[in-house]
Amino acid sequence: DGVLIHGLYLDSASWDDEKNLLGDARFGVMNPPMPIMHLLPDPDYVEESEGQYDCPLYKTGERAGTLSTTGHSTNFVIKCFLPTDMTREHWIGKGTALLCQLNQ
Repeated sequence: DGVLIHGLYLDSASWDDEKNLLGDARFGVMNPPMPIMHLLPDPDYVEESEGQYDCPLYKTGERAGTLSTTGHSTNFVIKCFLPTDMTREHWIGKGTALLCQLNQ
């Protein structure tokens, strides 16, 4: 069930393969690729208050678009819950996001 997604990039973060967690960006590495993600929809899912970052996924790194009728930017795709050992505020302060494509 679900879907496997590849080809996404991290902005202002990196993926720690050893811990399987979101980690701070590595020096000199811009927009590292995100490993394959398995998305499994769950209509009864309840967000956890700790241990994950609800990371926005954008079509482009511009993070700008017109507001749609839902109140979200047309550049916004979905939020992805990524495991982390840091607070949400840490990632929000860095502007951490997932991107579908890199700016030219």
